[in-house]
Amino acid sequence: MKIKVNKQKILKACKIAFGVLVVVFLAWYFWKNREDFSKIEGVNWGIFIFSMLFYFIYKITLASLWHYITMINGCSIKYEKAVTSYLYSILGKYIPGKVFMLAARLTYYKEEDAPLPKVTVCFFIENICTLLGAAMLFIVSLLFFPNELLENYKWITIALIAAFFVCIHPKIINFILKLIGKLFKKDLMIPMKYSQMLKVVLLFIANWLIVGVGFFILTQSIYPDIQLSQMLYCAGIWGVSAIMGILAIFAPSGLGVREGIMTWGLAQIMPMEYALVISVVSRLWQTIPELILVGMAFIWSRIRKLTKIKFKQPPADEGAEVPHENKE
Repeated sequence: MKIKVNKQKILKACKIAFGVLVVVFLAWYFWKNREDFSKIEGVNWGIFIFSMLFYFIYKITLASLWHYITMINGCSIKYEKAVTSYLYSILGKYIPGKVFMLAARLTYYKEEDAPLPKVTVCFFIENICTLLGAAMLFIVSLLFFPNELLENYKWITIALIAAFFVCIHPKIINFILKLIGKLFKKDLMIPMKYSQMLKVVLLFIANWLIVGVGFFILTQSIYPDIQLSQMLYCAGIWGVSAIMGILAIFAPSGLGVREGIMTWGLAQIMPMEYALVISVVSRLWQTIPELILVGMAFIWSRIRKLTKIKFKQPPADEGAEVPHENKE
């Protein structure tokens, strides 16, 4: 006797379980750091909220960049669906590893019969470009690092910038990926030209700059004595902390890793107590917009689904008799 498996019910149950898991994690994190949040005083909430707008722009632009990468590699779907899939996948960052982020996107691309192996490669490309964009922002920020040693060796930073644009050549990246692929017995290759890779990486750098400016404004809302000349340095600290958070796949959303690096970096230009508060508040600063965007994606997908059901109502039979009044 065969037992029928309702895949849709199983998928729905998995989504609910996944959502509950994320909510539990966030509740645990904010409860654990409640003492740090209680230390927040004298925050300019107007500037704080304004800084959040930059994070909203950053995330929407990332979703657009994801769609652009899939277009280049011939596995794109409609823009609105691509953005919805990306926003849903944000929740996956709160679970260790990147599997849940990829799975959330593959669900939408499978519905449109997109080649899933190509979509997986695009996910891989996106993560590499994210790291490269943050790395470049950090390298540039070294020019503004408050350290006499780096001040005397700025030419090294300039050399690193030049080397960066050489190292992003797909042939060099693919050579490194080939070595990594042998260890994991995976075929890791980027099917892109240098001109395409350069364009995508530059777009990611620009987007990192957007969120970096937003982080500087956030910092200013808590520590108003920070100087405008330190903006790129703050952006670089945000970038390098994000890099380490992404690489720390054992930690959900880089929890603890990002905050530690951020605290150390900010402590170079402000009192430690401010650096600690900002590093904790920055988690709230990015979590609120992300949850709002996920909620918007959910509402939009439900509206689209209801609209489709409405317009798919079966038409009346042409041969059916139309009732009419009997005239006496």
